[in-house]
Amino acid sequence: MHIALFKDRVALTDVEIDALATKTPEEGGWISREALILKLMDALHQTSRVDDALWVELRSEFEEMQLLELIMLAGFYHTVAYLCNGLDLPLEPYGAPLPQA
Repeated sequence: MHIALFKDRVALTDVEIDALATKTPEEGGWISREALILKLMDALHQTSRVDDALWVELRSEFEEMQLLELIMLAGFYHTVAYLCNGLDLPLEPYGAPLPQA
């Protein structure tokens, strides 16, 4: 849904959209801060934890309140996914599917 609604507004290219779905943060061609955000999201998604090495990297680029906001945002979207999937809500007809890895 976000790709369909916001990709043009934030100038997300087709290559970047593909990278979000099929590449690691290091492979996607992101700038350092973007790659760190993606690494944080991957860690939270995969293990619900952030290891010490990633914390060191994140703290070198972001303020504590920014990191808290990123974690809260990930939690919010996790909750949205639980609701949508748990209630078996249909996909929005205007949504754009992500490429398959």
